[in-house]
Amino acid sequence: MKTTTKLIRLLVPILLLAILPVLIQAQDGHKLNSKKGLFSITFPGQPEYSVEDVETAVGKLKMHTYLYEKSNDAAYMVAYIDYPTDMVEESDNDVLLDAALDGALSSWGINAEKAKKETTWHSGYKGIFCKESNGETYAAYEVVLKGARLYQIAILQYGKSIGKKELSTFYDSFKMND
Repeated sequence: MKTTTKLIRLLVPILLLAILPVLIQAQDGHKLNSKKGLFSITFPGQPEYSVEDVETAVGKLKMHTYLYEKSNDAAYMVAYIDYPTDMVEESDNDVLLDAALDGALSSWGINAEKAKKETTWHSGYKGIFCKESNGETYAAYEVVLKGARLYQIAILQYGKSIGKKELSTFYDSFKMND
């Protein structure tokens, strides 16, 4: 009996050391480094990638989307779209950012006019962030314009507010690459 107890005491720490890297990696989430999108971010799990044509005021453009659905009630997303360079150069960047933010909030049933917006900066590029709700849908949404590329970073959750930890872990990990 004593040898069995000694063996178990020896094996438990070894097993804990063996599974520790797996546990740490699970807590870190999935780091995505999009070479084509020129950004990196850490999702809670592995996102799915899709490309679709979207109708815009300047015609059809391709939207690249990375989406991770944590559950039926929570999703994390990064998307980007490349606008024609001449259109962006002729536009007011603040108007472009506001329109993108307001359009997304409205599509989720959130009153964009009442949204509290904060100016953000990523590697010298301006963005607008807001965290709002309509009582059922909770959204944390940011748009960033880098040249003619518009990035959209979002967490959508139904039925409960988005926690500070989820918010900071996701948004603080977003980095634009050159």
